[in-house]
Amino acid sequence: MIKTRYLLLGLGLLFATLTFLSFYFYWQENKGILEEITLQAEADAVKFAQTHDQNDCLTKVIEQSNDCRDSNCTVGLKQFFYTCFKNAKLSDQVCYKVPETSDYMAKVSWATSTCRKAKVKNGVCNNIINELPLLCHQKSS
Repeated sequence: MIKTRYLLLGLGLLFATLTFLSFYFYWQENKGILEEITLQAEADAVKFAQTHDQNDCLTKVIEQSNDCRDSNCTVGLKQFFYTCFKNAKLSDQVCYKVPETSDYMAKVSWATSTCRKAKVKNGVCNNIINELPLLCHQKSS
């Protein structure tokens, strides 16, 4: 009879191998699409940022995240938000009440409450605006 530890070790190795292969094949299939989405998001963000401030970038990303359901969309919105935030007019209120980057629980709580106030109930919104504390920290440095 196979010892339990060898069985668990074998299952763990099988899981790790299958996980690696799934990411590898996903990347091979979607690399071009993700690059295209990223470039389009950057172009859209630069154009949007010319006439808007950083708070408008945050608002737009929260609104767009309501319809976002897949990883390609999430990648595009994250890139849009980052590029828009870097190129838009400065806004003092966008970083007001944003928690410190080192306080993980406060960041999660803040992101969740911000998305719920905007009536966005999917996890994409939290995932995207969770980047804001880092952007605000970089802005103040």
